Formats: sequence, C-alpha cells, structure tokens
Amino acid sequence: MESFERLQRRVPLVSDKTLVDLVNGIQISRGLVNYRKSQGFFGKLLDNLTGSDFKRQMLLEGNLVAGQEALHKWVLELTDSVTVSKVALYTTQTSLLEARNAIINHRQELLDHQQKLIAFGEEFNQLVKEIHGRVDQLESRLKKLEIKSAAKDDFDRIFSSWSAKETYTQLPWVFQVVFLVRQVFSSSVAIYEIESGDTEYFRDLLGNKIIAESQHLPDNFFDLYQLYDLAWQQLQSTDLDLAMGLLEIRSLPRERLVEMPYHFTLGTTLELASLPGQVRPEKPAESAIEICRSQVTKLDYTTDIRDFVRQNIQEIANDSITILSRSPKL
Repeated sequence: MESFERLQRRVPLVSDKTLVDLVNGIQISRGLVNYRKSQGFFGKLLDNLTGSDFKRQMLLEGNLVAGQEALHKWVLELTDSVTVSKVALYTTQTSLLEARNAIINHRQELLDHQQKLIAFGEEFNQLVKEIHGRVDQLESRLKKLEIKSAAKDDFDRIFSSWSAKETYTQLPWVFQVVFLVRQVFSSSVAIYEIESGDTEYFRDLLGNKIIAESQHLPDNFFDLYQLYDLAWQQLQSTDLDLAMGLLEIRSLPRERLVEMPYHFTLGTTLELASLPGQVRPEKPAESAIEICRSQVTKLDYTTDIRDFVRQNIQEIANDSITILSRSPKL
C-alpha cells in the first residue's frame, strides 16, 4: 500500500480530503448528540423499542473514539504540511468550532437540567413537609373531635341522670350542685379542657342547665350563711357524715383550699354542725365564713343563684384540671 506521504505528494488533494473526512466524523458525532437532545418522549421510546438508540449510541462512541485518535495523529501532521489548502484548514476550523460549541451547549443544558432537578427536589421536600403538617393537623382535629364527643357523651349522661332525679336524691340543692359539678369534671369533660384549652364551653353549658333546673330558688341576692345553714339542716343524719366525707376539706392542702373558698366554707359548716350541741355554734355557716375569711381567703357574705353556681363550677373545675394536669402519664 502506498504511503500517505507519497500519496500526498502525488495527489495533493488527499490532504484536504483526509482532514475534511476526519472533521466530518466529528460532525456526525455532533449530529447524533443533537439528535438525542431534540428527541421527544415517544421518539426515545421508539428508539428503545427498535434498538436504534443503541445502534446510534454505538456509532456515536465509535466516531468519538476514532475521531480522538485520528485527530491526535493527523491534525498535527496535516496542518504542518504546506500541501493542505486554506479551504481545508478553514473548513476544519469551522467544523471544530461548531463541534466545540455544541458540546458546550450540551454541557450547559445538562447543568440546567441538574439545577432544575435540584430545585424540583427542594420543592418536593417542601411539599412533603406541607402534606405531613396537614396530616398532623387533621389528626389533631380528629383527636379533638373524639375527645369532645366523649366529653359531650359523659356530660349528657351525668346531667340527664341528675335532671331525671336518678342521682343525688334526698340531698339538699346545695350539695346536689357541688357533687354534680365534681362528677362532671371528673369525667372526659376535664380531659377535653386539658387537651383543647377550652375552659368555657362545658362550664357555661353546665351553669345554664343547673340554673334552668333551679326555678324554685329565688333569683335575688341573699346571705350565703343562710343558704348553707338551711342546707345542713335539711340533711338526714346518715347523709351528714356522707357529705363530710365527700367534701374532705381536712385532707386538702392549703394551696388547693385557697382556690376553693365556697368548698372550704361548706365543708367547715358541716364540721361545725356535727359538733355536740353544747359546743356547736348557733350559726355554723356564719362561723365557717369567718374562718374562711381569716384563715383561707376573702369570701363575700352575699350571693345569688347564678353567682353561687358559677363560682362553684369554677372552683371545682379548676381544681380537677390542676390535679389531672399534674398526674403522671401512664
């Protein structure tokens, strides 16, 4: 086979043709790259199914490898030769610049795609956080609804039993109110207040219902000691000890009694009333009020039905919430 140098001397156009063919190989590779970039989804799918994509990839890789090897060997040799024409060099320069620009553009598009993927990933993570937050909110709302539903069931059951005169029978009205309020706020109602922070709904509802059921009582101000004295006098002897045991004021710490003056005064009234006749005060409730004012906290001498009911609800409900809030979690 004739050497390239001799062939070049004999046919000068061989140098131009060789260099142009080499560049054409690079252009083919560039065209394949551009083709892949311009393909749509269905085009890529079709190529994958027919195997054209694989063949084109093999061709691209072959051209690139062959082009690199030939480029290193021939470009130096050909461009150093005076036999290469300016047209061939210009064509080579133009093609190489176009190939370089195509590679740069392709690289930039890859970087853009990478940045878009990163941005998409961040947006996706943010979306996950938002969805997680909404799920937590829905779970929290569902939990609150379940707790409120349980509280309402307990409230309706407890109050309806009292309203139907099935509970606290034969007890004076004062003791019925105190024990009813304690029962309500020993149920799921107290849990609802702790979980929701709503300390108005059930308290107002209970106060209004008790007042509505107390039509027989006067709606004007009266002395508190008269109400308590009348209450203990109406107690049966067997119920006196029972009421004292339920009020249990002597077992309560001072910090709780300070927040429960009505409760303390009623319990003290029963204790004084249970004393033997020779040492029992003439008006046990009046004495109990003075003891409360001097040893526990200030207490008004007068009240009315609404004030009495609402004050007892606040005292007993707050005490129950305090106890439950401090209890250890099982």
